[in-house]
Amino acid sequence: MKIDIIGAGALGLLLAGKLISAGSEVRLWCRSEQQCRELASSGLTVSYEDGGEAISVKGDRFSAEPVSKYTQRQLADPGEVTLLTVKQTVLHHELPEILRPLQDRNLTMICFQNGCGHIELLQELLPESSLWVAVTTEAAKRKTLTEVIHAGKGEICIGKSSHSLHHNESNAQDWDRGSVISFAEALAAAGFNASLSKEVDTIIYRKLLINAVINPLTAIWRVPNGGLLASPERVQIMKELYTEAVQTYDACGITYEKHVWEAILEVCRATSGNISSMLADVLASRETEIRWINGSIVNMGLQHGAQVPLHRWICGLVEGMTVRER
Repeated sequence: MKIDIIGAGALGLLLAGKLISAGSEVRLWCRSEQQCRELASSGLTVSYEDGGEAISVKGDRFSAEPVSKYTQRQLADPGEVTLLTVKQTVLHHELPEILRPLQDRNLTMICFQNGCGHIELLQELLPESSLWVAVTTEAAKRKTLTEVIHAGKGEICIGKSSHSLHHNESNAQDWDRGSVISFAEALAAAGFNASLSKEVDTIIYRKLLINAVINPLTAIWRVPNGGLLASPERVQIMKELYTEAVQTYDACGITYEKHVWEAILEVCRATSGNISSMLADVLASRETEIRWINGSIVNMGLQHGAQVPLHRWICGLVEGMTVRER
């Protein structure tokens, strides 16, 4: 199966390394030419935090090119499925100009972004394409430009979000889409726990709720996930953020599990040593995904008359942390 992966960060490298090792044909699209050169010369390595045997893939078993060349290659030699594993910031700021020339093509894209807002953007950019959402709990940390650490095994759930239904009614029901089924099978062959679901919206909002509590607070306090449980005062702030978010979900009519609070605490315990992506962005002085995580909850509240002062405050605080001083 010919798979394009846009984004060679931690998740992109993890998926690429294991898929290639299992026999898939992968084309990896990177932000920098330096990473392309290093992948071509050194190959790609997936190592395991638990000490498992590493996977090493030689550079001649896959292609790694700058993402600026993706459109040209897709027009001349289309792949079967494209995975978007970039962060929301890259997708909104850099990819639109790259993807716009493909607006008349019927591509199959699977989006691995956190938060909300990206599907609507892509549907506008690529009105003829079939857009799918992937929600994953796989944990990965990029060590170098060519090596990724698989820090924790999770699940990958793929489905059609209510926000990604095609204007053509026949495409809105394409649960039997062959390329997506083949991709799920390729993931299974590569050792991932992958499944298709008709309830992906519920899973999206569950993950949004978890991220909206954990990510910004780890970034503000600059602690790993487990550090959130270090004091009753921290747990109390977490609970207040959670309560405001579920009140917003109730106002919007969004279904969520009744035990998500316990799930949030368990995530903190199970990933106690992990650095959230938002904290990593703050430490590197990069723009964060706060506007698509907590900002999504703020927007929901504004649209449905729910009060969201804590999430508005969190958004402003985190965004203020990454402003470059003049």
